[in-house]
Amino acid sequence: MAYLAIVDRGYRGSVEAQFFDALYGVRMFASQLGGIDLLLRGTSVTAALQPTGDIPRIVLGSEPVAVSADPRAAITGLVGTGTTVYVDAASLAGLGLDDEPVLPGCAVLDSTELAVRWAAYEQVWFL
Repeated sequence: MAYLAIVDRGYRGSVEAQFFDALYGVRMFASQLGGIDLLLRGTSVTAALQPTGDIPRIVLGSEPVAVSADPRAAITGLVGTGTTVYVDAASLAGLGLDDEPVLPGCAVLDSTELAVRWAAYEQVWFL
């Protein structure tokens, strides 16, 4: 794979900005470039965790907003299209989530191992 996209923040924007989030960008880049690997670090690692209950919904006033982004569905979709998804073990540990299961197809790796892999990529992008 020639490209690696790194996402550090788990939430970027509000309801108005959810028509294009970082994971949607990765999907578009992957389709245009013939593939891309994804590394989740920081709070973005939560997108790769298996859900343990109901997904919270946003309510504005008295109206529920049912169109909010679903990062877990985005990760599952990326894995389904052949994207390799790496999850930073240190970020999981830092959030107290190191014992939580990740979505199928996601690989939890040590930060050092992830950094060593960067040299294999033609380009590394921070989204």
